[in-house]
Amino acid sequence: MNNKWYASGFIIVINIILFLLCTFDGGMLYNIGGISPYSFFEEKEYYRLVSSMFLHGDIQHLVNNMLLLFGLGLMIEKEIGHLAFAAAYMVSGIGGNIISLFFKIHIGEWYVESIGASGAVFGLIGVLLMLALFLRGRLPNVTPIRILIVIAYSIYSNWGNGRIDNAAHFGGVIVGATAGAAICLIKHYITYKL
Repeated sequence: MNNKWYASGFIIVINIILFLLCTFDGGMLYNIGGISPYSFFEEKEYYRLVSSMFLHGDIQHLVNNMLLLFGLGLMIEKEIGHLAFAAAYMVSGIGGNIISLFFKIHIGEWYVESIGASGAVFGLIGVLLMLALFLRGRLPNVTPIRILIVIAYSIYSNWGNGRIDNAAHFGGVIVGATAGAAICLIKHYITYKL
């Protein structure tokens, strides 16, 4: 596989462009792009499952997510390919948002909106975990135990911060790990069965 990171680079550029637009539009994109149980279930604005993944509340939020995305892109995209990387990112973000919606309903936060790429980024950490398990030796400095420590620490350190959607993070990891396992099994089948 080549070392180009087209998909992750494209996603980073889109996030930066949308953040710049948000700084000039007076919050309109936040109003029509964030996701809450009310906007999704009552208003039936299903597009918010995706739009919310590309909006960030401030520069620190954007930079943190994009730096993680860049680092994960360097490690993952060359192993699974551009399309699989983009698909894993999108599926993880959408899955994280869905889990977040149901958690918010459970705790009675019907109108609380979420934005950010964190669910999708945590999903990529889940993909990396599966790569470390399935492709032992291909990623010499990446071990399952190290990844699990990163996941546990990230969720623990953010727990209790009302501005951080930990349900989306947790959901992203679960969906991303599932997608990563599927990608590894498909790659194995194609490599050894065809």
